[in-house]
Amino acid sequence: MRLSNETLAAILDKPAATVAAAELRDKDITHIGDISKYAQLRKLDLSSNNISSSEGLDGLRQLKALAHVNLSNNALEDMDFVENMHSISVLNVSNNKIKRISKHVSKCKELKAIIIGHNEVKAIEHIDGLDKLNTLVVSHNQIDAIPSMPKLQELTKISAAHNKIKAVPDLTLYPVLKEVRLNDNKITSIPENIRSCTSLRVVDLGNNQMEDWTSIAPLESLADLDNLNLKGNPICAEKGYRDQVIKMIPSLRVLDGERFDQRFLKRKEKRKLKESGALETTSGDKPENVAATQPPARPRNKQQGAGSIERQPNVKRQRTSRPGTKQEL
Repeated sequence: MRLSNETLAAILDKPAATVAAAELRDKDITHIGDISKYAQLRKLDLSSNNISSSEGLDGLRQLKALAHVNLSNNALEDMDFVENMHSISVLNVSNNKIKRISKHVSKCKELKAIIIGHNEVKAIEHIDGLDKLNTLVVSHNQIDAIPSMPKLQELTKISAAHNKIKAVPDLTLYPVLKEVRLNDNKITSIPENIRSCTSLRVVDLGNNQMEDWTSIAPLESLADLDNLNLKGNPICAEKGYRDQVIKMIPSLRVLDGERFDQRFLKRKEKRKLKESGALETTSGDKPENVAATQPPARPRNKQQGAGSIERQPNVKRQRTSRPGTKQEL
């Protein structure tokens, strides 16, 4: 389908001037034509369509207010469509066929998040001048190194999992970095300079090639590290691995996907006890307990004869469950 002012009007059924967001997921769209009447559009979801080239996105050039674009799960082979999208702040082009990050991305100075996962990108380029960028996702590509990008002082998240990266980049360049995901790469050790990355809270280095304690030793200096994943590295087979890592990094609450901090465990145990109590209450009421709550029988009517049957209140008794019967809570 070719998207135009007319087709968009039929889909949205709203006055064009009032539309700030449009969800056009899975509409079999192949081309964006003239949609200039929707000049107020700020958020546009075009995911899961059949757009294959920048030429198919010509109509986006007219939307000067556009800030959030989702083009994931299409068939795009390039990113040149961003050339005139200078107001864009969030761009998602994951799950396409993109081979390079377009040079035009460097002009998108308002970009705060760029998501290029699940493509065929071999190098991170043209983003080192985006000083408002806080989220970089390039996982599931063919990248072998993360370059130094000292101007990205606002960067809080780097996700470059499932690539061909052999070394942890210099993370000291990013003073507010909180989350790093480099799992499923070819990393053999953690550099000493990571000791000064005190803002880090989440580090995922699972399924790499770290073999001994010296390869992960610098992590001990991360006093506020909250979540660490090393699962799938040879080091995990070392005797006493788990206890040693927890001792080495006392701030940890999650190790290899398993949460273990005492506050969480106490809440978990309390929840179990509460659920167990609720189950016991549901399944353990005895008939005499129910009977004790029945209202007293009405006094016998003096006019009734000795052989008459006194009517009792119609109280429905609670059924007791058989041992082992699953209860609905």
